[in-house]
Amino acid sequence: MVVITTPNAEFNPLFPTVSLRDADHKFEWSRKEFQTWASRVANCYNYCVEFTGVGTPPAGSEHVGYCTQIGVFRKNSGKLAESHASQQHDRHVYKVVYTTTYPSLQQEKVLKFVLVGELLIQVERLRLRYQRMLREQEKELGPKAGHTDCSPDPHLLLGAVFTEAEKARIENTPQPFCEGEKFFIPLRRLLAYPKLQHLCTDEERMRSLIADSVSLSSDGSAVVVDLHNSWDYGPEDN
Repeated sequence: MVVITTPNAEFNPLFPTVSLRDADHKFEWSRKEFQTWASRVANCYNYCVEFTGVGTPPAGSEHVGYCTQIGVFRKNSGKLAESHASQQHDRHVYKVVYTTTYPSLQQEKVLKFVLVGELLIQVERLRLRYQRMLREQEKELGPKAGHTDCSPDPHLLLGAVFTEAEKARIENTPQPFCEGEKFFIPLRRLLAYPKLQHLCTDEERMRSLIADSVSLSSDGSAVVVDLHNSWDYGPEDN
């Protein structure tokens, strides 16, 4: 059995200011698009497929379907059978294997795990965008333009889609900067990003939760990472 999940694009208008669920998504399928693709693949490899989902829409928006689509593929036994799409969207073809009572983020161990993971994702995004900004600046000013003297364009470091209020809040915090080959991202900057702010609203609290998982500046005010890593693409590769 194979289980595939994917966002339901028809549900996205119910989210404020969301066009795609994540900044790295190139596209997201409607139910018809997902079912068409899944049925074709199932037929090709002798599977049958049933469709369901998780995340029911609010009252009055039932027509958009589940928040997340699920396709459950099962290998056909015997001769090739036609795959079929279940039109009963309230029928669950899976079983519960684990249940938790939310908000589990009240448990410090869980909060720390989620916070550090989200923080590292944001740090990596900022680091890569800063590299891109340096390469673009080098193309404009010539190869002798060093990154230690440049001031980043705040808009280049924003990344994902934000509301105007969120952009203003982020831009009103200390900007990331370089010292030699070290890249510094102030905690105040990180706290301004919506996902991180949702997890932790206090700088001291954030520092205590992440201190043994990331490198901090000598005064503890910023996360410190190497600007370049061995797995990065060089400027000539972009």
